[in-house]
Amino acid sequence: MIPVVAAAAAVLVLEDRARVERRVKVAVAAGASRLRVDGVAPVLADKSVVARAVGAEVVDVRVRREVAPWREGGDDGRAVAAQLAERRAARERAEAERLAHAARAELEQAAATAIDAVMVRATLELAGAAAWGEAVDDAEARLTALADASRGHHRAAAGARQAAADATALVASLDAQLAELERGAVRQVARLEIDLEAAAAGEIELTIAYTVPGACWRPYHTATWQGDTLEVATDACVWNATGEDWRDVELGCSTARPSLGATPPMLVDDPLRVQAKGALMAQVRDDVIATTGLGGARTLAQVPGVDDGGRVQVLTAGAPATVLADGRPHRVRIGAWTTPVEAAHVAFPELAAAVIVRTRAVHAGATPLLAGPVDLVRDGGYTGRTSILYVAPGERFELGWGADPALRLSRTAREKRDEPGVFGSWTQLRHRIAIRLSNLGATARTITVTERIPVSELPDKVEVVLRPADAWQLEDDDGVIRDRTPRITARTVGDHGMVSWTVELPARQRRAIAHEYVVKVHGSVQGL
Repeated sequence: MIPVVAAAAAVLVLEDRARVERRVKVAVAAGASRLRVDGVAPVLADKSVVARAVGAEVVDVRVRREVAPWREGGDDGRAVAAQLAERRAARERAEAERLAHAARAELEQAAATAIDAVMVRATLELAGAAAWGEAVDDAEARLTALADASRGHHRAAAGARQAAADATALVASLDAQLAELERGAVRQVARLEIDLEAAAAGEIELTIAYTVPGACWRPYHTATWQGDTLEVATDACVWNATGEDWRDVELGCSTARPSLGATPPMLVDDPLRVQAKGALMAQVRDDVIATTGLGGARTLAQVPGVDDGGRVQVLTAGAPATVLADGRPHRVRIGAWTTPVEAAHVAFPELAAAVIVRTRAVHAGATPLLAGPVDLVRDGGYTGRTSILYVAPGERFELGWGADPALRLSRTAREKRDEPGVFGSWTQLRHRIAIRLSNLGATARTITVTERIPVSELPDKVEVVLRPADAWQLEDDDGVIRDRTPRITARTVGDHGMVSWTVELPARQRRAIAHEYVVKVHGSVQGL
């Protein structure tokens, strides 16, 4: 059997597994040969192992697994046993030190408490003697000696407590090391055995590929905003818990989802029922409007893996990458590009009482931006974190950079119900919304404020009327205007009930928006 060192050369990471490829050149003799490749992951799928050779024919390939082979007394066994004995002895010493320091801290604290009690008693006796006009010799010297002794015991108790805490931390660290060594002492190892048939002696090129579980990846983006330019970098955050390290490999990340399989959905009955005629039931609901562009603002099915827009994507690292089998996240750069950016201040008072800095840009990269978290860096400093949905190349997308600290926003809403009269059949729900903006900074701001009004699906039974911009002057219920803040009346009404105002807010000034709409409900409608 010929031992062969075949390191991992290429790795393709999927949503919950990885495809590992090892390559090596080895000299073989003419005829039959058997090669042995050590260090493969014990959890690899046997049926996924494929071996190819240039210059020879692969007759058979199989996986051999062993549990703790050093228990037979090999060098590995002696080394592991020595490490275990050393850690256990260190742990016993640390535990003994911890107990000793804890006992010393308790004694010193008891001594300090006793001396403090003596000082209190002595002070009371001195006060009584002074009240009777009796003199006490060396009173000051005695109190000073007691105070010095008390401080010494307190310092000693504090030092002992700190030493006990350090010993406790050392014990915890040694316990973790022992647990790791004990897990490694019973770990499983695996190797590949490959039978070859060569027509002539010489060097052959051997390629081995197999699939291992315990690996996954997710996209992670970083957006850096500097001036009028936005740089977007994409990293692959890779977790490797396969049992084998990948060092300087050609790393690729795929959005394929083999775990979903190809099982057709189950068919279930969808019965239709007849409902008796009666009152019409209506309800208020929030709907997500499906649109294209601006970062994939659409509803998505909650499936495992990464949203790839319906097409499998394979992203590759630009340089050899190293991912250790420690189960921790490793970030590998897989792409970066820059694009011009447009900035604006926007506000959605119904959702948040803040003015948000928003940027819009065009995806200038060659591969799509996959859905995932985005770290925000502005002017060289970390700003925060947001997330994006799937963004195709050439598509416009938005990023929110948090609230502008110089701007303040408040929103108040009032509702009034006008019941129908004796001969009426319509109920009116009057909604009044006041939005107030303040600029505390020294620079003027332009803010786009967006509010929404309901959209009726039954206009003959439920009618929504947007009142004129000057119909409500921010007057109170008694009809008196007490808020003299300048109002913004120019507005635009878009699709799906979106109403927008462009507010020019000078430095250290205030502006207000008075928004009113009425919902008219017919008497045959219930639920509103």
